[in-house]
Amino acid sequence: MKRLTFSLLLFLMAFTLSACQRPARLEPAASLPTAYAEALQTLSPENRETSAESGEQARLDPSLTPDQAKTIWLHPGIPEAFAGALDLGNLTRTAEPAGADLSLAPVPISEGAADSPIWTYALAAPFYTVTDELSLAALKGLWQGRPAAVGFEKIILTADTAATLTVLLGEPSEATVEVLGAAELPSYALSGEGLLAILPFDALTPTWKVLRVEGVAPIDADFDPALNPLAARFELQGDRDQAPTLPAGNYFPDRRTVLVMTGVTALTRATAYQMEIRGNTFPGTDIQDWLTSADLTHISNEVPFAENCPTPDPNQPNLIFCSSPDRIELLEYVGTDIIELTGNHMLDYGAAAMNLTLQMYEDRGWTYYAGGWDLADAQAARLVTHNGNKLAFIGCNPVGPISDFATASQPGSAPCGDYGWMLDAISAAQAQGYLPIVTLQYNEDYTAIPSSQMIADFQSLVEAGAVVVNGSQAHTPKVMTFYKDGFIHYGLGNLFFDQMSVYYGETYMPYTRDEFIDRLVFYDNQLVSVELLTAELEDYARPRPMTAGEREAFLGRIFIAAEDYLE
Repeated sequence: MKRLTFSLLLFLMAFTLSACQRPARLEPAASLPTAYAEALQTLSPENRETSAESGEQARLDPSLTPDQAKTIWLHPGIPEAFAGALDLGNLTRTAEPAGADLSLAPVPISEGAADSPIWTYALAAPFYTVTDELSLAALKGLWQGRPAAVGFEKIILTADTAATLTVLLGEPSEATVEVLGAAELPSYALSGEGLLAILPFDALTPTWKVLRVEGVAPIDADFDPALNPLAARFELQGDRDQAPTLPAGNYFPDRRTVLVMTGVTALTRATAYQMEIRGNTFPGTDIQDWLTSADLTHISNEVPFAENCPTPDPNQPNLIFCSSPDRIELLEYVGTDIIELTGNHMLDYGAAAMNLTLQMYEDRGWTYYAGGWDLADAQAARLVTHNGNKLAFIGCNPVGPISDFATASQPGSAPCGDYGWMLDAISAAQAQGYLPIVTLQYNEDYTAIPSSQMIADFQSLVEAGAVVVNGSQAHTPKVMTFYKDGFIHYGLGNLFFDQMSVYYGETYMPYTRDEFIDRLVFYDNQLVSVELLTAELEDYARPRPMTAGEREAFLGRIFIAAEDYLE
């Protein structure tokens, strides 16, 4: 009796799901995802048998009679990736929920058995969206037709995702929820429309900005799928004697790597003075968690450590820079893993200081690149593997000075030359299955927009196979964009450097206090998300997270510039 009641409810659910779609948007059943088409076919008595035309074949043991054969019904919210991984054995897949021996359907996390697989979904918006988070109540409001409260006009998603989300969020509104084909969704990711998308985690791409719901998102370092408001368990109900083994979910933390990339660090002048009087870890006080919570933390340290480095002078008149060796405590404090050496001050205190610096990094087991003991070492790609994600770090300095460059017998930073060696290194790393991360100490300026030559140079690196290309030279943040299969950020701004205000002659150069920290999420050896963290420099040394108002103004300014540049 319980099974009959459950089957009847599932039948009514399938009927409701198919009826709630806008007629103008519905395709013929044969062109919809198979599971959704099955739900539509239940309305037609002549389609009670599984159709060979829909791609379904009865899988029966010839020794079983029709009365002995067991049937299973799949809810239209079961993704094809999950359904295709099911080993049904002697079960026959049926289009009718009523009378099926087994039913597989999504249920809220709280209602499912602990051993049922979890399917993780993410809320996303076009990349150039300022909003970072929604409450579950606000999302439900938009889902049910109340857009005014959230600042977005509609939600787009696929038919199977819509069917599962109906279980979690209730009946969708035709006015604010639009079902699209999976191939259509990516074209909206760089649009300027006020829309949201709900995607399975395995469908994320970096052109979508992942938004948190109730403070939770699958890109978080401490993400627990069971606590995700946008997640469901796929649960079997009915006669379990011949129940198939269910595939696992679509999110596994041991396949994910979080890499944070940062801008200019120079522990000298006023920054070093603040460290002298307040302690070496002072600059990292407010952002330590951002950096240490990542699996890999990148620091572009432009200044060598020198035993004879003088007491820091906040008003130092020249640009000959060094750091006292004890200042490395800050880099330890923020969890440094990867050191970039493209900076043009690496030989300000001679080869001895550079050698000391390299030895200090090696003693701590840190990976350094784009500089080294000699030219060959400086130009070598550094290969890092974490949780199955294979990253190759490559970088160079195209602007000099020549005295800063490594040679066959001298340490220093890697010269770019004509970029030929870099293009070869990128291609070679890619051929070995690595994702090239490329950074350059490019020409310095104080604008958000890259020069035409910078655009051409960075794009050529993507064309060679780079997944990420960053400008490490920028003292003010620059725009970012997606080009072909790569993410380009032309400049992140400073991280630990004392530029509270900068004048060229009598001209004030604004925005040197604004900082980007790029949080890159890799999964299954693919870049799946780019999160832009934003900070404001205080006390000539200490970046702090921006307030909500500061972040809105900063992102708004950069995104407008980026969209104008893209046009």
